[in-house]
Amino acid sequence: MDDEEIIGYDALWDSMMKCKRGVAWKDSVANFVLNGPKETARLSDDLMSGRYRERPHKYFRITSPKEREIMSISFRDRVYQRSLNDVAIYPAMSRSFIRDNCACQKGKGTDFARKRWKTHLQRFFRKHGRNGFVLKLDVKGYYPNMSHEEVKRKFARHLDPNVYERAAEILDGFPGDKGFNPGSQIIQIAGISILDDLDHYIKERLRVRYYIRYMDDMLLIGETAEQLEEWRREIEERLGAIGFRLHPTKSRIIPLTREIEFLGFRYRLTPTGKVVMILDPARVRAERKKLVRLVRLAREGKITREKVDQCYSCWRNHASKGNSWHLLQKTDKFYRDLWRDENGNRCNARPDGEAVSRQQPDGQTDQ
Repeated sequence: MDDEEIIGYDALWDSMMKCKRGVAWKDSVANFVLNGPKETARLSDDLMSGRYRERPHKYFRITSPKEREIMSISFRDRVYQRSLNDVAIYPAMSRSFIRDNCACQKGKGTDFARKRWKTHLQRFFRKHGRNGFVLKLDVKGYYPNMSHEEVKRKFARHLDPNVYERAAEILDGFPGDKGFNPGSQIIQIAGISILDDLDHYIKERLRVRYYIRYMDDMLLIGETAEQLEEWRREIEERLGAIGFRLHPTKSRIIPLTREIEFLGFRYRLTPTGKVVMILDPARVRAERKKLVRLVRLAREGKITREKVDQCYSCWRNHASKGNSWHLLQKTDKFYRDLWRDENGNRCNARPDGEAVSRQQPDGQTDQ
C-alpha cells in the first residue's frame, strides 16, 4: 500500500476530522484542530521523512464496569494511528472475521451483539425448547496477558509488509513481552483479532452453531452439559497455546432456564420462547448512587444541571435497550425527586450551577 494513502496530507486530514468528534472541547484537540492545515502538514512531513516519534503516553484508572488502567495517547499520535487503522489495518484484519465476532466494527457493537444473542436463544428454543445449557467464558486479564509476539504474528499474516512495519513499531512502544493498555485503536484491533483463529476453530472444527464473542466474552449454547464441558476443554487448550487462560469463577455452564448475564443485561428465556432482557440490578444501584453524587455537585455549583441531565439521558438510553419500562418510570421519579428541596419544591440549577427552587403561586409543588 502506498504511503500517500496512509500518511499523506489528505489521509491525515480526514483522520483528524474523525478524531475530533466528541472531544473538540479539550485544549490539546482544539489547539491541533485550530491549526489544522499547519499541524497536519507537519505530521505528514515527519512521517514521510522518518522524523516522527510517538509522544509519551498518559495513564489513568477507571472503575466501571471494572477497574483497569487505560492509556491515553496524544491527539497528534491518535490522528496518525486512526489513519493507519482505518485505511490499512482494519480492512485487512476484519476480512476474515466471523459474523459473531461482534466488538468494535463497522455495523457492529453492543446493540448488534445483544440482538444477535437474542437471535441465538430464539433459534435454539425453536429446535430444543429450554432443554439446553450455556457455556459462558471469560478470559482472565485479557489485555494485561496479551502476548506481543502473538499480536505481531497475527498482524504479519494479514497486513501488507509496509503496513505491518508501521504497526509493529507502535506495538514495540509497549514494555515487556506481554500486556497492553486499552486506549489506542491499534490495541483495540489487536483485541478483536487475536482470537479470530479460535472463532474459526469453534465454528468450523467444533461446529458450534450458537456462538457469540464480544472481545474476550464468549457464549456457546449446547444441548448437554457434557458437550459444553468438552468444548470448554478444547477452547482452554487453544487459549493456553497463545498465553491466555479462562477466568476460574466467571467461566461456567448455566442451564437455559436460568438468567444469563451478557454486556450489562440479564437474559431470561421464558417457557414460551420469549427472551426478556433486564438491566443488571447492581448497575442500576450504581447509577442511582452516581445520580445522587452528580445532583449534589450541581447544587454546590460545581457542575451544571444540563451536564447532569445529559449523563442521566445517556444511561436512560442504554437502559431502554431492554425490557425496562417499569424500571425507567421508577428511575425517572427517583431522578425528579433528587431535584426537590426539603419542602417538596422542584429545584433547578442555574447555568452557573447554583440551585434555585420554584413553587406555583397557589403553593402547590411545580410538577
